[in-house]
Amino acid sequence: MPNPTLQSLKGIGEVEFQSQSQKNWYVFYTAPRAEKVIQQELSFQGYEVFLPQIKTLRIWKNRQKKMVDQILFPSYIFVNTEESNLFKIRQTPKIMTFIHCGGKPSKISCECIEGLKRMLNLGKEISVESNFSEGENIRIMAGPLAGYEGILVKQKSKTRFGIQLKEINQTVFVDVCTSVLERV
Repeated sequence: MPNPTLQSLKGIGEVEFQSQSQKNWYVFYTAPRAEKVIQQELSFQGYEVFLPQIKTLRIWKNRQKKMVDQILFPSYIFVNTEESNLFKIRQTPKIMTFIHCGGKPSKISCECIEGLKRMLNLGKEISVESNFSEGENIRIMAGPLAGYEGILVKQKSKTRFGIQLKEINQTVFVDVCTSVLERV
């Protein structure tokens, strides 16, 4: 898939080839409840796909309790690909469109995706909120999220750290200890 182009000459007869376009994380909007099917299809096609999910306890009408996977961002899926592949991916059944702003595709930084993956691996309760009160910009100094910058929000005497995904107007929060935080 990569289109090699001549980038530099390293010596006599030695040529270095690199991909013309770089891979980035893009957000696709899907049909309702189609995220897992699309994840399988795009993975089968060879794309790197990220579908954040959390385990939640569901209680059915017959009082049966069961842990189920719940999509963190319903109707959104993240794909790491080159911009030239966006229209090809958009042709996949049940993908409605890719998220764009001003005619350009919206990119999610690798740091945000890595931060989300780390939050999911912490095993703590995670919540997603569209509307939140603006807080201080902070950086985590220690622990598995060390170095990440985000928003500090206090809610019900809990200190929460959030990574904001501006492209889809969502913020992911996790509880943190104030002793590992510093102002940016």
